[in-house]
Amino acid sequence: MHIFEYQDRTIIGTIMTSSIISAIKKIALVVLVILYSAVSETCAFQISTRSFLSKTKIELAPFHLFANTSNDKHSKLGKLRVNKISFRHLHKRKAKHNIPPENLDGTVHVPLQKEINTVTELEEYFEDSNRHFRKKGKDQIDYDALLAALCVKGDTQIIGSKDRPDFVHPVLKVIHQRRKDEASSSSPFDRKDNKKVALVVEGGGMRGCVTAGMVTAIYYLGLENTFDVIYGSSAGTVIGAYFNTRQLPWFGPEVYYDSLTTAGKKFIDTKRLLRALGFGLMDPRLIKDVLTRPKFGRPVLNLDFLLRETMQEKKPLDWDKFIQMQRKQPLKVVASGLKRGKSVCFSMENGDFGNIQELAACMYGSCLLPGIAGPLMNHNSKLTSGEKDKFFVRNNVNQDGVEPLADALIYEPLPYGTAIEEGATDVVMLRSRPDGTDVTGKTSIFEKLIYHRFFRKKNKLNHVYKHMRQAQHKKNYARQVLELNEACQDDGSDTRSARVMAIAVPPGSPEVTRLESRRSAIFDGVRRGFARAYDSLVEDPNERGRGAIVAKQVLPDEILDYNPLSIDADGSAFAHFLKEQGSRYKHLSDTLGKTAIEAGMPR
Repeated sequence: MHIFEYQDRTIIGTIMTSSIISAIKKIALVVLVILYSAVSETCAFQISTRSFLSKTKIELAPFHLFANTSNDKHSKLGKLRVNKISFRHLHKRKAKHNIPPENLDGTVHVPLQKEINTVTELEEYFEDSNRHFRKKGKDQIDYDALLAALCVKGDTQIIGSKDRPDFVHPVLKVIHQRRKDEASSSSPFDRKDNKKVALVVEGGGMRGCVTAGMVTAIYYLGLENTFDVIYGSSAGTVIGAYFNTRQLPWFGPEVYYDSLTTAGKKFIDTKRLLRALGFGLMDPRLIKDVLTRPKFGRPVLNLDFLLRETMQEKKPLDWDKFIQMQRKQPLKVVASGLKRGKSVCFSMENGDFGNIQELAACMYGSCLLPGIAGPLMNHNSKLTSGEKDKFFVRNNVNQDGVEPLADALIYEPLPYGTAIEEGATDVVMLRSRPDGTDVTGKTSIFEKLIYHRFFRKKNKLNHVYKHMRQAQHKKNYARQVLELNEACQDDGSDTRSARVMAIAVPPGSPEVTRLESRRSAIFDGVRRGFARAYDSLVEDPNERGRGAIVAKQVLPDEILDYNPLSIDADGSAFAHFLKEQGSRYKHLSDTLGKTAIEAGMPR
């Protein structure tokens, strides 16, 4: 009888082995149960199977492929207890897992996570020169173990701190001066300085609701014209587009808390995760899909719903305004070029897109989560805008001049580096993950299965598979977060070619998951983002700390009073709802929907 208990993700199994065949059946059952746990919404569940295999009981604590890593300090211990096990078998397990022989009480304590605070420390940690994370008997680094003991956190709260009213980041000084210059200028984009200021927007699936709230605060404070260019990664490309067309304060964010949260399985269908992992035939609901669509089935995450049905039809981007803004404040879409092995940047000025369909294709590539959002988006650089098959969706394309694209998270999740390479002297980086959260993430069995199936088997991209399995994408993200931590301490005393200021919600803030679908949770995320950006960007230091109050004024609770599915309006659903309700909502302020300068409020 063997009992194995893991503290965070527990699997308690009682397995009595009688033959090789029954052992195989048990392994298959465990795998199936683990896979189903990925889409389970319950707190815990038990499965007892007496007919299929005798005396087997499995209890699983749920964990989701797209959930966030626990912040509980106890989960960092990675404690493994092995009880009721023979002395001989204990030594076998010690040899297999590199467990120190002196721990003979059956309890193993993996060292506490190491918190890294500088880029130099991070590089040294991944080199593993002390050989702490080598596989038994091999020279290879065990990247799963390396990640499990790694901790990197954002620390940018000095920006907009009410406890440091004297601290004003150099980038913020440039922005405030530009707003003052705009008041006395005939054109809002006439610059008196020799600077190029970039706004960079992180996505992160549904977590992008936070940065959607941040751009709303920028608009409210009247700072929207202080930027020369906008860069977006993943869902940040969509957020940046609605900011670019000034479809705020409600219309753009309504894409998140109205359209996507009420889409149901048209946008997110977690039952298809098994198909994404290659186990579609294990679910009777997916057999038809497997048989009728053998090459690729319907994805877990349907980007067509977001980028065609929503952005082009139900919540249409103002394309005329968008084209006009590309001459003044262009939007750049950053994605991962899988053949090149680096990030790629698309823009209208470079001829990458000339219509909304091609813009949506660029966004599709930037948002494409590997394995769960369907086949790769491909860009044919030999074709000009408007030509057929300039962008097309297909796996395993090996054609000259064609670059397969996937989510920006693979090579450059926070594309401020691209902005600087293209001449930006000052950058505001909007982050969707809270400060104080471990951003490295741990490698799960689901990630391994998806990477192998999607990159190696389906697309023959072995170098990308190696990049992911060696956690280089997570290292890149951690490095960028550490760089931003340092950049936010900049008081302007030194000479730098480019300065970066990051904005992230405070430590302890609830973190929205990539596939969150609750309307209230998404709406709260928008307001948290607004509050933090307000505190960070408002010029009057006495206003710092009032962001949450202003957020409720601009994005009132009454937004949740209407049913998005019952409103068919050309503009904002909330504005239509208020007009329809008449006197019922007269208690709301007359300044509702207005910017700070229009309402005569501090900014």
